Amino acid sequence: LARQGLEARAAVSMTLLRIFTFVVATLWPLLVHAEDACPATGPDACRADAQDSVASKGKAKAAPRVEASLEASLPEASEPSADLITQEVNELEAFMKLCQERIGLLKELRHAVSSGFNLSIPQAHARVLQEKLPLLSEILLDKELAPTASADDYLISKAVIPQENAVSFIKFLPLRNTRSSTPSSTTQTSIPSALLVAVQADGNVRLFTPSGEMVLSFFAGHENPVAHLAVSPSQDEYMLATGDASGLIRVHKVNVRQRRLSKEQKQARRSSTEEKVSQYLGMQVNVTAQFSRQLQVPSGSDGEVPRLTALTLASQQGSKYFVAGDAEGKMSIFTKNGTFKAKIDATSTPGASIEGLHSHLSNLLFRAGTEWGLVDLEKLEVRHIQCPKFEGNVTAAIMDSQQSSRVMVADDVGTIWVFKIQNKQDCKVEHRFARGITRAPLDLASIRGYTLGLETGGQGSSVLALNLSHIGKRKADLAQAPSPVVWRRSRGPVRDWAVHKRYQQGDLLAFLSEDGTEIEIAELLMSVYQAPAGDSFGNFKLPVIAVAIVLVLGYHYVKQKGKFTGGGAGAKKYDWDSSDFSAALKN
Repeated sequence: LARQGLEARAAVSMTLLRIFTFVVATLWPLLVHAEDACPATGPDACRADAQDSVASKGKAKAAPRVEASLEASLPEASEPSADLITQEVNELEAFMKLCQERIGLLKELRHAVSSGFNLSIPQAHARVLQEKLPLLSEILLDKELAPTASADDYLISKAVIPQENAVSFIKFLPLRNTRSSTPSSTTQTSIPSALLVAVQADGNVRLFTPSGEMVLSFFAGHENPVAHLAVSPSQDEYMLATGDASGLIRVHKVNVRQRRLSKEQKQARRSSTEEKVSQYLGMQVNVTAQFSRQLQVPSGSDGEVPRLTALTLASQQGSKYFVAGDAEGKMSIFTKNGTFKAKIDATSTPGASIEGLHSHLSNLLFRAGTEWGLVDLEKLEVRHIQCPKFEGNVTAAIMDSQQSSRVMVADDVGTIWVFKIQNKQDCKVEHRFARGITRAPLDLASIRGYTLGLETGGQGSSVLALNLSHIGKRKADLAQAPSPVVWRRSRGPVRDWAVHKRYQQGDLLAFLSEDGTEIEIAELLMSVYQAPAGDSFGNFKLPVIAVAIVLVLGYHYVKQKGKFTGGGAGAKKYDWDSSDFSAALKN
């Protein structure tokens, strides 16, 4: 309202100025013409005025010289100047005047809002202006909680994929980085680094590229609702497994190859008279899925199949396994060809169920309430890990992507602990992030140099990245270090998420909305600073090389000198004194 009042005043002032300018421009020629006109006394006076004007013209020819001499003698106009104190006082007075104007405008705005005047702003904004809020000057910002950067600097949305039917689970299926010997081949660039697998509860499976293009859709063959999804972590074989509520696990093998035209298609393309479009503008991969095998979780202690709670694909010592956790705290282990190997008890607490399985390289990590540890699939042994200073439930547990001996654990209040595991049994607390940085429930993922967290629950969710460089620092160094939270982004409720680590590329993140009707794929551009490797031998390279050159040259010099002087054992020594000098004296 105040702004509109100022604009109205400015408009009135401009209108008055235009009217004044118009009047002056209209009347000024009349006034000048009146001054130049002859008086009413008669023509003699006009002639006298004409003679005077001629004389004045003659005098005007010498006027420029006089004016030029006067301008040369006058001093030049100096720019305004003042001492520093005066300038500072003037600046402060101008600032005080601006503050008074702002105060006046804010008072007018407060009066307009309180009086119920119809403002041209949204109702929500007007309500915020009237709400009673804490004093902003009294709010203290904890540097450990505040992010050090913006998520927009690292997280870039690549594609948003709408879904006709609700999706229950998503995972990234890593693919091989196919390399071709021919430099002109497009195989390496056309095949993506991973495919996003989206599974519905009714068993329908769809595969998408990171750009959001669907490349395959098939039915997994379940009669009961699908409850779990697992994909092969290695890139030598592409397999995905789906498990339903009845304990049935169906495995499909995915084949990915570059799309090539057949001979018939190439011939038809050459003979076609229609406008040709480049074949590289369309889908560049051909993806197929083939049913491989079916697994069944054995019955429990009561004769019925227990509820499936976790599913993963693991590899140890070159052998691949399917591992399924159930509500009785047991794990069913199957070999790659589908043979049931064993069923082991992973928990010692009655009634505890397997809540999560995490496979990384040759390690398999499990968690079940307050218990967690490592599983040896070859020896069928479970090693429980007891860490000092840690109590409570384990809600998330992952291994560091760079150090397999480091484990990140989230407790039931959302605090993240970092443990160092030695001999796959001994545990030591390396670091504990400050309480309040993250909130429960919390899920974790590991990338190079950072730990990603997904906070769910409540009205929405948020994604954040924690800097692992704080691990191993002393308390004095941590007090001066910036916040471990690199960035944080709030988003809507999330049902599931997936993370895929890529080499020399940005990592991929995928988020599934709470209603399952939208999938967003984003690229995370974060890298770890690495100091240039120092060469301890660098300062001695030149001296050593110089000495070596001198030794080589000296060796060759001595060797060549021996040839001229007859360095052999049987060579006769030449007496220079008895021949040359005596002959010279005779001459």
